[in-house]
Amino acid sequence: MNPFETSTPDTSDAESSLWTRGRVLGALASARATLTETIAGLTPREAEKPLGLGKWNCRETILHIVVRDRARLNEMDAVAEGAQPTWKDHTTEEDAHRNAEDLAPLRGHTWEQALQLLDSTRREVLERVAIVPEEPIDRWQPAHPFGWMMEALHQHDRHHAERIRRWRAANGI
Repeated sequence: MNPFETSTPDTSDAESSLWTRGRVLGALASARATLTETIAGLTPREAEKPLGLGKWNCRETILHIVVRDRARLNEMDAVAEGAQPTWKDHTTEEDAHRNAEDLAPLRGHTWEQALQLLDSTRREVLERVAIVPEEPIDRWQPAHPFGWMMEALHQHDRHHAERIRRWRAANGI
């Protein structure tokens, strides 16, 4: 064997940038770990402080994330087959209305209940994603409705983690 050859196959940039089920699962788990680290140590009292004027508090934000995970679960099978997610083309106003409507039934949950739902709902998402067939590989790409939905989901976690991180830093929490 030539000492300059590698035992690993050479992959093109296009191949190495493809999303796969494993890569999606990793992104979802990593984003959720980032969110979990961001809220670690918050007390129930701190979780009730608004993230800004007219904004949700941490408990409501966590429940909102649970609601969005549930939305993915409700549409996962259809979207994996190519249907567009129902919320894909919503305006900001439509999103705000839907978020308020979906959050309403959960508002009475405590901080501890919110954390339990955050964990159990994402675990269910991961279990469901794990059984979606790997092929066709196009399904996992952001250009496909399912790939788009999964991309939006892990970015959603990261978005809220960053907002909470900034709020904690600004308020010494």
